[in-house]
Amino acid sequence: MKYIRLMAGIACFVVTAVFLQVTNSFHFYYIEQLQLFRYAADYWIAQLSEVGGVAALLGEGLTQYFAYPYVGPVVIAALLTGVFGWTAAILRQLQPKREPWLLALLPALALLLIQFDFNYLLKGTVAFVGMELALFAWMRVQRPGLRGISALFGVLFLYLTLGPIAGLFAVCTLLIDLCTRRGKRAYIFDLFAIALFALLAGLAVELTWVRNAAFAWTAQAYYHPILSPKPVIYFAWICLPVALLLTALWPAQTVLSVRRQWIEGLVQVALFAALCYVAIPRYAHREAYPLKQLDYANRQGNWDEVLRLSQGPIQNYLYLNYLNRALAEKGVLGDQAFAFNQHGPQGLMVGWDKTFSVSLLLSDVYFTLGEIALSQEMAFEANVSVIGAGSPRCLMRLVQTNLIFGAYPIAEKYLRLLEQMPVYREWARQHRTFLYDDAAVEADPLLGMKRRGLPTASDLAGIHGLEHDLLLRAKQLPEYALPIQFVGVQRLLAKDLQGFQALLDTYYGTPALPTLPVSFQEAVIMLTERQPERWSYYQVSPAVTTRYGEYRNLVLQNRGNSQLPLLIQRYFGSTYWAYFLLTK
Repeated sequence: MKYIRLMAGIACFVVTAVFLQVTNSFHFYYIEQLQLFRYAADYWIAQLSEVGGVAALLGEGLTQYFAYPYVGPVVIAALLTGVFGWTAAILRQLQPKREPWLLALLPALALLLIQFDFNYLLKGTVAFVGMELALFAWMRVQRPGLRGISALFGVLFLYLTLGPIAGLFAVCTLLIDLCTRRGKRAYIFDLFAIALFALLAGLAVELTWVRNAAFAWTAQAYYHPILSPKPVIYFAWICLPVALLLTALWPAQTVLSVRRQWIEGLVQVALFAALCYVAIPRYAHREAYPLKQLDYANRQGNWDEVLRLSQGPIQNYLYLNYLNRALAEKGVLGDQAFAFNQHGPQGLMVGWDKTFSVSLLLSDVYFTLGEIALSQEMAFEANVSVIGAGSPRCLMRLVQTNLIFGAYPIAEKYLRLLEQMPVYREWARQHRTFLYDDAAVEADPLLGMKRRGLPTASDLAGIHGLEHDLLLRAKQLPEYALPIQFVGVQRLLAKDLQGFQALLDTYYGTPALPTLPVSFQEAVIMLTERQPERWSYYQVSPAVTTRYGEYRNLVLQNRGNSQLPLLIQRYFGSTYWAYFLLTK
């Protein structure tokens, strides 16, 4: 039987790890950036001084390594396998002759479902494993007095180190003693344990050890501090007591045949598989997964991967921001923007909603555009709205922006923080070489170019609008084509052809816009359709001219045809003409 249990544990670990790696690997890259872990005394002291500080420290310590491939799925699989193993061990003490695989798997499944929510903190799963270890150890104590004292000490220790999970421990001790009929003395100790938990939670609220009462009493302590979790966060807390009660009520038999054991085991596994089939798709948050894939490719600077992921219909402005940033970084925004499924100016820059995800994305977009002050502001906003004590990715952006500004003491402060993080230590050491060395910054292909684009006149960034700042940069740094391309594409997306013509009148033929990108040429043909002689002035390529002739013939030949929009989309969907006609 021990061999079967070992094989069941190995199977649980392998299946879970493979499933998470295949279906959710980018989820773990995403949540790694939502909190930070530092090897620093002040950080450790601050964490350990809070209720549940040990769980928080362990959770963030493990989460930092999710930046590496395979680590996230393996860590989560190991923790969930631990939950399965310890739950089974606890249930076997209630029914030594049974193997309640299904009931033992339920808490692990419940914890798996909450892992898909990126606002959930890993410390909640760590706390659950720690609580089950304590519960198993308590069940091994047989002397009544020592057992009662152990329950009280367990509640105190668990609350201080792991948080409100201590309340679940106290409830489980009472249920177990009731199921095993240990007597009035045991029940009194168990009730004292529950009362002790209530006292500790009340003190935590009264002495402001926690933000609010929910963090003192419930599983909300293991979730984003300013958001309300969905009920799924409580599923594991419900499943364990239910498993205890059902195991205790399961009819006991002194001897089970091998055949009966296999039948019971297979039936339970089949029921569990059916439960997974129903529950996982419901709580897996698959609708957010493309965002995590795009975010990771964007973070790595893998622009070709961003473009690959952006093929087909796109209905989300955040996705379009990733796409258009990739086009801008590749220097082809003006040429290829309309080869993708655009939906207006917000596809270039989404409105700020004060959330971490949008703030960080806007910081990236502003950085690409050379709007360093605005990029820095958004990095600050993202860093203060993140779940934990900060985001390493935000700190990296703050290092870059301060190096560009020449604010070396501030950049050094952030570098010291990053050097305390194993995952980012090498990056910090590489960027330390730029400190107090203007020549090194100016010689760097990225930082130097961004510094040359800084405004020469003192002004507040964005006070006159982003477009105003970009056009100033186009005059100041005319060899950098992106500002003009961005403004031009923005006006085309808004279908502001008069504004686009004004842009051409001012900048065409200057160093800022010596030639027109493809989408600009397509817009020029629309503006000067009855003046084809103007096309040569704007250097419209023969390929664009020929393609417009084909487009015009298609429209003329299919007037009154209800299928015309589909035909235009099929044959000319990558042109500005199709966007202008078909996009509302």
